[in-house]
Amino acid sequence: MSREPFDREALLDLSVNIIPLGILVFFSGLYIFANPWGFDPVFSTLQFSIMGLILIALLVLTYISGKAVERDERRYGEDEH
Repeated sequence: MSREPFDREALLDLSVNIIPLGILVFFSGLYIFANPWGFDPVFSTLQFSIMGLILIALLVLTYISGKAVERDERRYGEDEH
């Protein structure tokens, strides 16, 4: 039986992290393609490095949180029924 990695309730719990991920992706794309202040090798590299590290850290945190939510739902959800 194939299961989705996260069910609807877990995704609702993870929306606290998914929304900032969307905002980071939007502004990263905006600054990559629109580039309103031009490109400076030092500052632009620093800016994209910081945004990239935050994006990766938030992705990892969201995945770990999702796994913990799923594990706890399986563990404690069975006791309620």
